[in-house]
Amino acid sequence: MRDITNDVTASLSTDERLLSALRGMESQTIESPCSLLPGMTWSQVFLAIDWLSRSGVVSLRPSGRRDYQVSLNRAVA
Repeated sequence: MRDITNDVTASLSTDERLLSALRGMESQTIESPCSLLPGMTWSQVFLAIDWLSRSGVVSLRPSGRRDYQVSLNRAVA
């Protein structure tokens, strides 16, 4: 059986690392945080962005045909 506590802790750590990388920065392409977070896979970054977007912590806006801009919501920054 998997240890759910470890999964939650790992997820919080990923979210916190992503938020730290986005603080004080203007909006970035959805790909940019991957280069700011060494040791994290694109999938981990994408899942963190997805979760934080659904939670209202970050905003995603389309910026072209196949790209999105991610930024912290003003209330969080």
